[in-house]
This record gives sequence, structure tokens and C-alpha cells, in this order.
Amino acid sequence: MSPSFDDPSIAAVYRYLIGAAEPPRPGQRPTPANMPKRVRRTQSAVGIARAEGLDLGDLASAPRPARCSRPLPSRRPALRTVMDDLAEVGCPRRGNTELADRWLRVSPSPEVIHRWMNTVGAHRPDVALQLHLHDLCAEDLDVLVDGTPAHRLLRNGEPVGQIIAALLVLRQPPA
Repeated sequence: MSPSFDDPSIAAVYRYLIGAAEPPRPGQRPTPANMPKRVRRTQSAVGIARAEGLDLGDLASAPRPARCSRPLPSRRPALRTVMDDLAEVGCPRRGNTELADRWLRVSPSPEVIHRWMNTVGAHRPDVALQLHLHDLCAEDLDVLVDGTPAHRLLRNGEPVGQIIAALLVLRQPPA
């Protein structure tokens, strides 16, 4: 349902913007002029620039980058390996595809994922991802923070942010 406007000029602008035309007058047959205007949508930036009358100069004639001709590597073997690792630590096979996908965001390497699972726990790929984004690896969690290994602090429920901050402070050379 279209909104109604008291001002006929506003109603005309609204109809123009949505592509609607004036309806036929009572007793008149519809003509092509009464049909909604179809605007052909351009798909490329060059086509949009031409429609708007913009001069792109050399950019308009630049060749488009070629798509990669080699196929992308399949994640299937890595996914299957991660799912097997999850099954070994007691995760049920049903429904662990989503968990394995979350682990594959941490690293495409099943060996790296296996080390992270042993360090932070199989159900905590988000923790591993946060550590990985701060350039920390699973071996960095063996460092003692206040006399306790960082991986034990994580497993005991310490916030990940605090562990990351402590590890980054310990990593800095003394001034």
C-alpha cells in the first residue's frame, strides 16, 4: 500500500521515484504511458559513470582483473581431520561440523588446530582465534603468568583479554 500525500506535487515526486506513472482517468483505457517506467540497472561502475555523465578517463578503459584460473583449495580434507580430532576428544559426530568450521577460522592446518585444542580445549575455538589474532601461538601459553602457566589460567576461567595482555607485556623486552 502506497502512502497518500495531500500535496499533489509531493505525490508526483513519490510516484516518479518509485517508477509509477499516472493512472488512467476514469473511463480511459490504460496506455503504455500509464505503465510504470522500467529503469534498466547497470551492473558495472563504468556503466553507472556513463549513465551519470561522468568521465573516468583511463579508468574506464582499464582491463578488469582476471579471475583466478586455478581452483581454490578444498577445505574438505582439513574439515574431516578436524572433525576426527573433535570425535577423539569426546565431541559427538553429529553437529560438530559447525565447531570444526570455527576451528578452521583459526588456521587451515589441522596440526596447528590440534595443538590449539590440546592447549585451550576442544570447545573453545573463539579463544584460540583471539589469541591467534594477537600473534600468539599455542606454545606461548606455556609461559608463567604470576607463577601459573597461561593455559591453566585460561582453563580455570580467567578472561582471555587479561591473559593476552599479560602475555604481550611479558613478551616486550625490558626497557
